[in-house]
Amino acid sequence: MAPKKNKLGSRLQNSYLLSPITALDIYHAQPGRSLVLAGEDTYLKVYHAATSKQLGRVKIFHSQPIHGIHVSQTNNTETRILIWGGQSVSILPQASLQTLIQGGHVQQPREFKAPDWIYDGILSPYDPNSGVLVTAHNEIVPLRSTPDGQVLTFGPLTSPSRPILYSANLSWPSAESVLVAGGTVFGEIIVWKYYTSPTPERPSQWELLYVFTGHEGSIFGVSISPEIELAPGTKIRVLASCSDDRTIRIWDITDSDCSTSASASSTNENGPSKDPAKALADARETGFGGNSNSEANEEHQNDSARCLAVAMGHVSRIWHVKFTGRTNHDSPREMPIDVWSFGEDCTRQRWELRLDIRRWEDTKAQNYITTKESAPIGILKHCSTSPCHVGKNIWSAAVSMASEEEQPLVVSGGADGKIAISGGQSKNENGTFGSNYDDMELVLSVSDVMQSVGAAAELGDLAPEKQAKKSAKEGFQRYAFLSEQSFLATTTSGRLLTGTTAKDNITWENVDMSETVMQDLKSWNIIKSPAKGLAVLGSGSGKIYLYQQSRPNTIQELTQLPNKVSDIICLEDPSMRKQPNTWTIIATVLALDHAFMSTFETNPTTGETRQVSSRRIDLTPNFVITAAAFCNGKLILGSRIGVLAVQRPKGSDGFETEQSRKDCKTKDAVTCIIPLPGSTETDSFLAGCRDGRYRIYTLDKDLLHLQHEISPPLGMIEGAWFTSSPISTTKNPELTLYGFRGNNFIVWSETSRQELASVECGGAHRPFDTISPAHNPGQLKLVFTKAAQMHFYSQGRQFLRALKDGGHGRELRAVAASASGSKYRYVATAAEDTTIRIWQIDDTTTQASNNTYGMFKPLAVLERHSAGIQQLKWHGDSYLLSSGGQEEFFIWRVTRLESEYESLAVVCEAVFDDKSEDGDLRIMDFDVSPLTGNIPRDGKGEEEEKMIISLALSNSSIKTYIYSPSERGFRLLFTGRYTGACLTQIRHLDIDVDSIGDIHVLTGSTDGFVGFWSASFELREGYLYPAQFEYELDSVVKLHQSTLKSLDIAPAPDAHDRGWLVATGGDDNALGFMRIFLEEALNYEWEVKRSITVVNRARVAGAHAAAITGLAFVQTSHSEQQPKKEEAAETRQFLLATASNDQRVKLWKVELRGAQFKTPPKVSLLDNQYSSVADTGDVEVIPPSAAAAAENGVGGGARLMVGGVGMEVWDLV
Repeated sequence: MAPKKNKLGSRLQNSYLLSPITALDIYHAQPGRSLVLAGEDTYLKVYHAATSKQLGRVKIFHSQPIHGIHVSQTNNTETRILIWGGQSVSILPQASLQTLIQGGHVQQPREFKAPDWIYDGILSPYDPNSGVLVTAHNEIVPLRSTPDGQVLTFGPLTSPSRPILYSANLSWPSAESVLVAGGTVFGEIIVWKYYTSPTPERPSQWELLYVFTGHEGSIFGVSISPEIELAPGTKIRVLASCSDDRTIRIWDITDSDCSTSASASSTNENGPSKDPAKALADARETGFGGNSNSEANEEHQNDSARCLAVAMGHVSRIWHVKFTGRTNHDSPREMPIDVWSFGEDCTRQRWELRLDIRRWEDTKAQNYITTKESAPIGILKHCSTSPCHVGKNIWSAAVSMASEEEQPLVVSGGADGKIAISGGQSKNENGTFGSNYDDMELVLSVSDVMQSVGAAAELGDLAPEKQAKKSAKEGFQRYAFLSEQSFLATTTSGRLLTGTTAKDNITWENVDMSETVMQDLKSWNIIKSPAKGLAVLGSGSGKIYLYQQSRPNTIQELTQLPNKVSDIICLEDPSMRKQPNTWTIIATVLALDHAFMSTFETNPTTGETRQVSSRRIDLTPNFVITAAAFCNGKLILGSRIGVLAVQRPKGSDGFETEQSRKDCKTKDAVTCIIPLPGSTETDSFLAGCRDGRYRIYTLDKDLLHLQHEISPPLGMIEGAWFTSSPISTTKNPELTLYGFRGNNFIVWSETSRQELASVECGGAHRPFDTISPAHNPGQLKLVFTKAAQMHFYSQGRQFLRALKDGGHGRELRAVAASASGSKYRYVATAAEDTTIRIWQIDDTTTQASNNTYGMFKPLAVLERHSAGIQQLKWHGDSYLLSSGGQEEFFIWRVTRLESEYESLAVVCEAVFDDKSEDGDLRIMDFDVSPLTGNIPRDGKGEEEEKMIISLALSNSSIKTYIYSPSERGFRLLFTGRYTGACLTQIRHLDIDVDSIGDIHVLTGSTDGFVGFWSASFELREGYLYPAQFEYELDSVVKLHQSTLKSLDIAPAPDAHDRGWLVATGGDDNALGFMRIFLEEALNYEWEVKRSITVVNRARVAGAHAAAITGLAFVQTSHSEQQPKKEEAAETRQFLLATASNDQRVKLWKVELRGAQFKTPPKVSLLDNQYSSVADTGDVEVIPPSAAAAAENGVGGGARLMVGGVGMEVWDLV
């Protein structure tokens, strides 16, 4: 049947979009105010670079994603924005841009069509109404526009040759010419000039300059630098290229007389010139590798010699390469040229290009006639690698400098929808970019430090050469920060050295101490800072010493312990909070079955410190304390092998073990225990471990409950803290973790899922200490030992931050919204990147908000699946279920943390273990229902809500299980086998426990059939027992010609039966509908037998232009209660939303009419909108908030969410 089209206005309105960032540019609006312009599908969005605030957005194209943005910004003309995508072109005038920046509404600009696919565009800096475009076939398209951008005309195409390009870049060096660089599919780079107007001396509008060869793969990125001053009177222009071969090459394209034009003579003063016809034929050649034309090879030999430097980087393809735009590299002398590359591996890398200026000048003078054995003129040095996106691909990048006094702004946009940004900071009065935490990196040996403080007393009588020899044997041993400006270091000879940081240097002082103390610390020492300006030292003899910054030349002995002090743990004792100037430590002693907790008080006037109390901590065998904290009056301890222990007070002078628990699967140490801020009611704490995971526990009735277990991108977690704002009391604390990953020390924000710092240190298992301000974890000071030397690193600000948060880096395959009616509403998404993300829906977010996440606030990322995720569903608000390849099926328990730290606690409660022999099937779909009725727990009368879970597997079988949260196990009830077709969908229709005792299931498959299954069971002693273990396939109904891709069910009862309306979407682009009901009848044994009856069905052919991969009933006109008999013939209306691979979202009205709704459904198309989401994976209805439901009535206020390559939300209006 053909759908009836409705003439009503638009019913769907887009309210949220998270899509790959496909275009970026930077607009320096005024000094100190830079804006980032981003293309997100068809929308242009403007962000404030410093505050991350989205200032405005405007739809540019009707249904074409934006591929490029060019900001025409000069001192003499007004700012205009050239925007292109595919063949579409638009110009945004300055008035519209200013309105957009101020948050006003801007009308969609006119969309024009160029004659070919566009790779780059530029507006003239000399004439604001003219510009040029370069196409995928190396053609220049001139354009002229009116000042308001409402009229745009294209000129004739010009090209020296028409190879297929993968990349292109334009530069406008003079009023009469445009420089063009194109990277071809087959690894060549063509550089030529386009002349805006022909002259009698130069009738042709193009001039071929160079054809570069050398890459061994397609050219994915080319970038023309500005003219760079290397020295007074010495300028160079270079071209950077990147390729499928993972190399970056730098080429010299400085203007010279050796270029080739269409009218060039056969010779010039430098020798034979290139034959244009041969050059163009060479450029058009197909295939990689050398050219069989030896004459052409000879002609191109000098071009290839213009390659100044080559470097290999990234672990996969390189998409973009950019220059900073700095033009003066003479001050400081021979300053390196910065180059940035962006790759498929989601990293960006910084390189420094250093040139031998004298060799370059000599080689240039010889017209680059060199031998193959000649060394490169330049060196491309790798400086840093920064992971900035997840998944795959950085699709856009921009690098720009507002002035020579500012750091370059580096912006990247990924397939994950995130915009990452760094730089843009101005120099301060000291001439640096730092703050109180100055950017600094130093490497010092003990001898360097000793020379700065002067020789020690015992070295004073030795000859200088003996002093150096003795100092060379000395090394740094431990470190402890006393404050943000100073730290203490101990050496292997027992010395104490204090370092004070200032600007770009460290001032050192040697702490005077007695020979006895020095010898005691020489063999072994451990050092910790329990409070600002204090350091506690433990020695091999069991002594505890105190160093006070206020008394720099006094080392006070605090106490004597029975044996060697193996570790010192600083902790906050809640019982001492009312006593100022007190601090508490736990000292562990070698080979003892107990530890010592000591509290000390420091007199602020005299500086004297006394011991207030000492308590003994009894330990179980082999328990070595590595972390400790108080929680609800109990002492929580972490051990070296991953065990947690709860200690209760033992009288007034000790603690004893009450219980212990180990969730770490390895023997890695617990490194930190941090109480959750504001969690006094639930008594929750966080425990970090060297197995790379952190866990959150709740101490309830003297029992430890695991609430959260997650593995952030750290190999080892060494510490954690929650941020606190010195100004705002309303901002929630954020969780920051630090540890090691590979050879790097990493600081990670778990709240924002961002890497705050990465320092190459050689890896874990080395002495180190770090400090950061409590309100700004992006600032950092780190001191550590590497290769017997002390390394000091200081970071003044977070190097890389999110201008806009993203999501999954791969296609979404499943979307699930939690049930309505709860205080918090969640959406879970699962993607091809094997991760699950849980978001909180924030309806209060507006465009004026300063957050970086928009409507969906990220709360948790789950990374346990190892294969592609197929399906995702909520069971209430407390359980999330997920399925995927390799027969992976997980049940996640989700809990809202009752603390100031706003997050979810998620733990994998159960793992499906009833796998096939090979364990390589995919769980294509599943359904979950509560097992309601009189179901006692373990037959003891205590009720527990169990789950009925049915799985559809890729081997054409279905399985139904009972899951019990208390047992955390799956008990098989029924199995069934379909034909050779693969099952793609499964739904529970009805489960009756108390009366008849049966289950009815619906399935969809790749042969286009819908199948109806049933099985019976009985209840005995609190357990369900199947009457037979095999499902019966009662009937099948053909709805589609091929695979059934999507399915949804809405209750549709009438006065006589319990029924449903089934909607299906197929690979045949059609919609299918069935009205079914559950019919009761007596079998031959006079038993009530229920079966599914199909009342009617309908099919809408060509509902979309491609496969319908997602659909959902958005709203119905009736409740789920049985209607009255007199209402039996009334019309029931349903709203159905569908999404397809044709990137259309459609809204349909489905009407059921007639007695028992036997008349086939009447289907009308209400709306048809372009969708920004490609490769649609799922469609889900987001239930309205309680306020929206109260305002709009039953079903009102619901939203539609579409997931695929990105995700979007539609409001029903």
